[in-house]
Amino acid sequence: LSRITVSSLIRDALTDSAYLHVAGMVLQAITSVRAHVHLARRSTNIGRATFEQRAGKPIAVSCTLTGETMYDFLAECVETVFPAIKEWKGIPGSSGDGSGNLGFGLRPETVAAFPEVAVNYDSYPPRMIPGVDVVVHTTATNDRDARLLLSGMGIPFYGKHVN
Repeated sequence: LSRITVSSLIRDALTDSAYLHVAGMVLQAITSVRAHVHLARRSTNIGRATFEQRAGKPIAVSCTLTGETMYDFLAECVETVFPAIKEWKGIPGSSGDGSGNLGFGLRPETVAAFPEVAVNYDSYPPRMIPGVDVVVHTTATNDRDARLLLSGMGIPFYGKHVN
């Protein structure tokens, strides 16, 4: 593994910055790494309709994990979070970008299953806990090798495996 990127797009942050603050605190709690805020690149206008999104407004948070924190996060997912998901089959075999990087998403109720969030559940308003996207960057050159590596670490895959 080379790194893991954990990110969350918070659309509600456009109207209320509290969503962004809670998302940053949750990401920092589950990854032990300070979250970085990302700004919108461009405004969204369609005809006469003007949406809330403006260039320069904060819209997402992300953390990049390397070294020991990367392995700790992955072990925590495999040992405590994934077993807590009801009827979870695993990660789709089609997830991947063709060059050895695999991604999966966690819903807000799954993020709440992390021990760091569950212990301080009262600190986070339940409706504000975000879902997260996790991308595992490997040194593998194709998705098949990356799936073999992650299978050896205890992550299950289901469905048709696409290479």
